[in-house]
Parts: sequence; C-alpha cells; structure tokens
Amino acid sequence: MSDDPLVTRETFETALADIAPLLDSHWQELALFKEEIPLNVDWNAYRRGYEAGFIRVYGVRIGGNRRLIGYAVFQVLERHAHYAHRWAVNDVLWIAPEHRNVGVGSALCDAFEADLRVGGPVVIVIETKLHSPPLAVLLQARGYGIVGPTLAKRFA
Repeated sequence: MSDDPLVTRETFETALADIAPLLDSHWQELALFKEEIPLNVDWNAYRRGYEAGFIRVYGVRIGGNRRLIGYAVFQVLERHAHYAHRWAVNDVLWIAPEHRNVGVGSALCDAFEADLRVGGPVVIVIETKLHSPPLAVLLQARGYGIVGPTLAKRFA
C-alpha cells in the first residue's frame, strides 16, 4: 500500500531537495536559542561529509508520490577516537507531527539500525530534547538507555 512508510538510505541530492523544505518546521519545534541562532544550514559541509562516507541520510516516505515525512542523519565514525569500535551519532532525527505514534518512527529506527549494523558492531547515540519526550520514549522501548544529560549554554 502506498500509505505504508517506506524508509530508504537517501542520496545527498535527494536529501537536499526533499529535506530542506522540512527543516524550518523541525527547527521551529526543537531548536534551542532560536532568537540568537537562526537556521543556516551549511549544505557544503554536509556534501563533503556525505562524499567522504561519514554522513548517512535516511528518509521516510509515504503515498504514491513518496512524499518525505521524516528523516534521520547520522555521523558515522569507523573508529571512535578512544575506542576501537564503530559509533554512529545522530545529527538530526525528525518525523512530521501528524505521522507520529503510528509506527513511522519504529520503521525509521528499524531501517537505520539495520543499515548501521552492516559494517559490524556499532554504538548508536541519539540525542533527544527534554521538551520533546516522545522520541526518548520510543528509543527506550527499543532498548536504548540514558547515557547522561547533555547541558548547553550559549555565550554571546
């Protein structure tokens, strides 16, 4: 059925074309320090990371036109600086609010977890926001554990 979510590993060009229009909604919902730090994506940095192989992009699509409704971007380290182990750290992870709590998040997690495990054992680290707890609930139900708080302070 075309309304079933389809999760794919995206090309950079697809990500640029389809994720860019969703970023403002994502930023409005989850960004910190919005008043002082406007959204200003450095697409060239993403392109360089993608071409170097350490940025992976996943998209969730629905409908006959396969409209993008969510995405996840990870930075993949083949070896952590102080562990001989692969790590994948999320850069962004977002699903349009009207598609949450219906299995889309689980489908996205299934896909990126399977893809990231292909290269061998990996630690996947995903940051969540305290003011948006549903992602943490989903991840904990999938076996992710709390590592510790992340604190932020902006200096002008």
